[in-house]
Amino acid sequence: MDSPARDTAPGAPLRRARSAADYGLICGYRFEPDGRVHPIEPSDVLVAPDISGAVTWLHLNASRGSVLRWLQAEGDVPAAARAVLEERESRPRMEPMGEGMLVVINDFVFGEEGDPDDVATLWGFVTPARLLTARFHPLRTPDRLRSEARSGLALRGAMDLLSALLEYQIEAIGRLVLDLATRADHIEDRILRDITAGQRVELGLIRRGAARLRRHFRPQRAALQKLLAHPPTWLQAADLDRLRSVTDDLAYFTDEAEHQQERAKFLQEELGSRDSQAMGRNLYMLTLYTVVFMPMTLISGIFGMNVAGLPGTEGAGSFWWVMGLIVAGGALTLGALLLRLRR
Repeated sequence: MDSPARDTAPGAPLRRARSAADYGLICGYRFEPDGRVHPIEPSDVLVAPDISGAVTWLHLNASRGSVLRWLQAEGDVPAAARAVLEERESRPRMEPMGEGMLVVINDFVFGEEGDPDDVATLWGFVTPARLLTARFHPLRTPDRLRSEARSGLALRGAMDLLSALLEYQIEAIGRLVLDLATRADHIEDRILRDITAGQRVELGLIRRGAARLRRHFRPQRAALQKLLAHPPTWLQAADLDRLRSVTDDLAYFTDEAEHQQERAKFLQEELGSRDSQAMGRNLYMLTLYTVVFMPMTLISGIFGMNVAGLPGTEGAGSFWWVMGLIVAGGALTLGALLLRLRR
């Protein structure tokens, strides 16, 4: 498609798109220097991002093929950044590219707050005055950013938008890690009280959730650290400080997720040890019963043989003599065991 002509006059109105389908716009906002926030309709395209110091954010539905065509026609997004979106690359990346910075991060799928398995990729390209984001599946953090944008955000530049998005994501990670820790605390307390029923499955879920969190967001932590080591020249000191804070928080929560994973593993081992001890006690009691009843069984087996010459077959009180012999054999065996256990 042809790129619409830009209106570069200060305070110029939004330029009209040919149709809403040309952009696949989910939401968009323009943040004015005076604090006012203007929503951008799907049938509109932003003015140039550096007009009058405004900051703009466009959130796009990348499953629409027209999005890539529009990005190509705009000319502000480098071909390498468009290729990352087109190829659906999911490896977390944050690196300078052209006049801006490419951002590829993981995020939680919308509506699945309790399950860290359900994540998808959020693609972004940020310049000093504009943030473009795109996704193939509905994501939770951009929706949170949209809600905050409606309420008004004080921004110095588009990096504030990206930093806010990362902070909202870390809040969600923190809640998940706290939930894992709380569940692990509860299970540990129950195990220490010898209440082991049903704990194995719950520990498996904790290990799985912690492993997924670490797997999805540890590479994102590495991408942030790489960015801080080689930031774009246009990033301000305040932007770098905020990114360092985000990186530190993400590092803490990923380490905490790894700790909860190891803790759940330890509790599983403790649970297995207690189960083994319980099984050992049961086997021990079974062995005692077997030893006690063994002479009784032997006596009853001998007198149960139907052979000629078996004593007591003719006597009227033979049954009671045999029963007394059986009980005496069991009592003697039990007494010998108790005497041995006391030594």
